[in-house]
Amino acid sequence: GHESTRYGPQPPRGTNPARQRWHSGRVATILLVRQSRAGGTESLVEAFLAGVEMANAEAETPVAADLVPALEATAADVMAADAVVIATPEHFGSMAGATKHFFEEIWHDCLDRTRGLPWQLIVKAGNDGTGTIESVQRLVTGQGWTEFRPPLLVVGEVQQRDLDQAVELGGTLALALDAGIA
Repeated sequence: GHESTRYGPQPPRGTNPARQRWHSGRVATILLVRQSRAGGTESLVEAFLAGVEMANAEAETPVAADLVPALEATAADVMAADAVVIATPEHFGSMAGATKHFFEEIWHDCLDRTRGLPWQLIVKAGNDGTGTIESVQRLVTGQGWTEFRPPLLVVGEVQQRDLDQAVELGGTLALALDAGIA
C-alpha cells in the first residue's frame, strides 16, 4: 500500500483513516474525492493538500479539506462543501470506475442543488488523459458546477514540476475560498 502523509491535525482515534478532515474549524471546506491504486494520483493529492496547508498559514480563516475515497463520497458530502476537487487516474481512456461511481451516487440528489459549485480536476494519466478530462467535464457540466482552473493533467510518471503545480493549485484554491472569490 501507499503511505500518505497527513497535513494538519491527525484524525481522532477510532475514525476511518480513509475519511479525514484536515482542519477542525469550519469556514470553507474543500471536498477532495480521490481514487488511487498505484500511488501517482495520491502523491498529487498530498501535494495539493500541502498547498492548502501553506495557504492556511497565510489565510485569515483556514480552509478545511475533507478527503473521501470516491467509493464512499455522498451527495451530503458534496452539498456540505464549498468546492469539490476530483482526483482520478485514467483507466482505459476514461475516469476510474470509482470516480464514475461517485457521480452515479450524487447525481440526482445534487442536480440543481449544487449549481455554481467551484470544482477542480486532477488527472494522473498513462495515455494522454483527454478521454478522462472530457468524461468528467461532461458530468460536471450537467451538474452546473463552475471550473476553478483548467485540469491538472499529469501524463506518465509524476515529476517534481507536477507536484509543484499541485501545491500551487491547492494554495490558490484555499486562498480563493478564504477571500470569497471561489
